[in-house]
Amino acid sequence: MGAFKGIIPPVLTTFDSEGNIDEKLYLNLIDFLSKKVHGLFVCGTYGGGPLMTVDERKKVTELAIKGAVDRVPVIAHIGSSNPNDIFELAKHAEHAGAKAVATVVPFYFPYSQADIVRFFKKLIESTALPVFIYNNPKTTGVTIDIETLKKLKDVGLYGIKDSTFDLLYFYGVKFNMDMDEFCYISGTEAFIMPSIPLGADAAICGLANALPEPVLELYEKSIEGDYEKALELQLRVNKLRDIQHYAQSIPAIHAMLKMRGIDSGYPRHPYSLVSDSVYQKIENALKEMNVL
Repeated sequence: MGAFKGIIPPVLTTFDSEGNIDEKLYLNLIDFLSKKVHGLFVCGTYGGGPLMTVDERKKVTELAIKGAVDRVPVIAHIGSSNPNDIFELAKHAEHAGAKAVATVVPFYFPYSQADIVRFFKKLIESTALPVFIYNNPKTTGVTIDIETLKKLKDVGLYGIKDSTFDLLYFYGVKFNMDMDEFCYISGTEAFIMPSIPLGADAAICGLANALPEPVLELYEKSIEGDYEKALELQLRVNKLRDIQHYAQSIPAIHAMLKMRGIDSGYPRHPYSLVSDSVYQKIENALKEMNVL
């Protein structure tokens, strides 16, 4: 599916201690990642998109596009509980130079599959950008049926970011959609080895915000067909992912970046930085694995 291949971190948004976007730190992070990965996913879960105003999300998207300087494509997550905000953010992303948009189903209400088809059809018709449906049942309470994907592909849906954490769902997409004409992106680094060799295009990996190198090596070995080495690397990446979960995912990634000498500021309230004891626990575990 062309432009969207490989490892794509869901980029953290850097805030200062007062909760304002720190533009300098954000551009530094974008520069760090753009030298290493294949794309950037901004204003998603890790980026705190649903915690920001529409204007803040526009600013972050513009900064990411500016900082990437055409080195890697930027996918803007535009999901919101308010459908009108989604359409506004889609229009902005197109004008700002994003290469695609992605959105969850408008959250809070238990929309039917017919509602989902109706909404995404309208979104697809409203923008010239490729549209990804972001399947995240944990945050929306709704799983996108395979039949819904079929209907939306017929009206121009470009692909899916799948955060079900369910390999069986991936197989459902593989066996029911033309993977040469429908872009499947996994929402985790935990399934790179089984999904990439079987036709997945990319993986959006939270861990790759701070530790892109081992995730990239895993992807490369999976693409090359060196499955013995890929299995070894998948287990290593999964162990690193376990270390990340010594704390909440977003504060843990802030801590890991600090360990690498990259200041990513603060997460947005109500999140906070990890405690000194948790920071030390994560740092010791990463040193034991020789990644620091």
